[in-house]
Amino acid sequence: MKKLSFWFISMFILMLGFTSCEQTEEFDNEPQVEIVVDNKEGSAVYSFEAKTSGMEGAELIWTVNGNVIDGDNQNDIINQILDYLFESGTHTICVKLIKGDLVREACVEIDVEVDENDPCPDLFFKARQYEEPNTYKFFADFRGIEEIGYGWYINGELVEDSSPDERNYFIYDFKEPGVYEVCIKAETPDCPEGASYCKEIVVEEVNSACPEVAFEKELEAGSDSVYIFEAIIEGADNVTEIHWFVNDDLVENATDQQGGNRILRYQFEQGVYKVCIQVITPDCPEGVKYCKEIRIEGDCPNTAFRVEEGNGEGLYTFISSVERDDVLFYWYINGQLVGDAGSNYFEYDFLLDQSGNLPGGPGDYEICLQIEAPNCPIGNSEEFCKIITVKEANQCPELSFELEQDGDNPAYYFYPGNFEGVEDVSSEWFVNGDYVGSSTGMQDPFYYQFNPGTYEICLMIETPDCPNGVKLCQEIMIPE
Repeated sequence: MKKLSFWFISMFILMLGFTSCEQTEEFDNEPQVEIVVDNKEGSAVYSFEAKTSGMEGAELIWTVNGNVIDGDNQNDIINQILDYLFESGTHTICVKLIKGDLVREACVEIDVEVDENDPCPDLFFKARQYEEPNTYKFFADFRGIEEIGYGWYINGELVEDSSPDERNYFIYDFKEPGVYEVCIKAETPDCPEGASYCKEIVVEEVNSACPEVAFEKELEAGSDSVYIFEAIIEGADNVTEIHWFVNDDLVENATDQQGGNRILRYQFEQGVYKVCIQVITPDCPEGVKYCKEIRIEGDCPNTAFRVEEGNGEGLYTFISSVERDDVLFYWYINGQLVGDAGSNYFEYDFLLDQSGNLPGGPGDYEICLQIEAPNCPIGNSEEFCKIITVKEANQCPELSFELEQDGDNPAYYFYPGNFEGVEDVSSEWFVNGDYVGSSTGMQDPFYYQFNPGTYEICLMIETPDCPNGVKLCQEIMIPE
């Protein structure tokens, strides 16, 4: 009897051990996700990679400070990597993975401190497919873009130069499949060694026998959210199947019958959607795909806004892209309502003496916008915020200069105006943006001889209290 009892106890312990092993193995194989952060110290550009196990093929949703990365910013995501350009301050970045009923989320918090003393520009660009599968559109987006020339490079070779007054994008058709390193590079007098920022672009092989595919879309009459999509297929007489996708979900799979099923009708809710068509033919069995992005504003308009700096050092303008008479705009600075509810923009000078308890002075400020519209009460729209850093004002003098023609010659003397310390300051002179010489004090004029034409003459000075300099320009015309 004792042996039987011992046998039961042994079996129980053994079964318990098996159960424990199964639980441990299940725990070890539990799907996980973590975020790996990559950043060059002093840069506002960060890269976040979602490292996953057991979640292959899952949908990824990235958020920055609670805002979902969608719309144009969706182009910052390549595979499971998010590249992002931040303002200074503390930011929370999260990634959520969804696979069926399984959801996993990871978050990190970063403190962005831009090295203001770094003379090299902090470069950044976005990339997205542009109509054709092997064609990409690249958008340069970085601080100082209006002042810096830069070049686009593919696998180390310069493919296009861009000046500050030119468009900030270029379109490139990759002729062959493969992995390409696309970079933007810039050199400045203060950064002769140059700065760069790169992305890796993977171009898939496209069957040359596949047709050219696209589609046209239009809003259905009498609706504000139902769209009609019509397939455009060139180079194929026989179409086997047409697949329609909305955000990568198959919504219609039609067999082509004399073009009768080349129309998709789809009703959307508020949001941003990627709509794709995939066409399969006998000569293109894997199909060829074409995608476009559409935005449905719905009852609550988009609350995003842009920021523009004015001529004054503390003057900023905040501009919403929404232009509707039935919308009210509520602008907040550090949580305090300051903007006119009736306007889609407002100007604010942080360095002026503000009345009452309005915020002002050097420092960091959080600017937020909320919108109220019919069927969109205040609080229903997503709040959109940006952080700006206001620096102390430079004590720059007010410039002026006079010009005096040298007799009948097409030459002029240029005299800087009077301001405190003018006799000790070097006046730098520019003609049509090119540096041409300097002078010192009011009694030392700058002399320059012209050819016939129209010229922009600029005076620029720097002082210890105005280290970034101040410039004044005027135009003169030299007759034939």
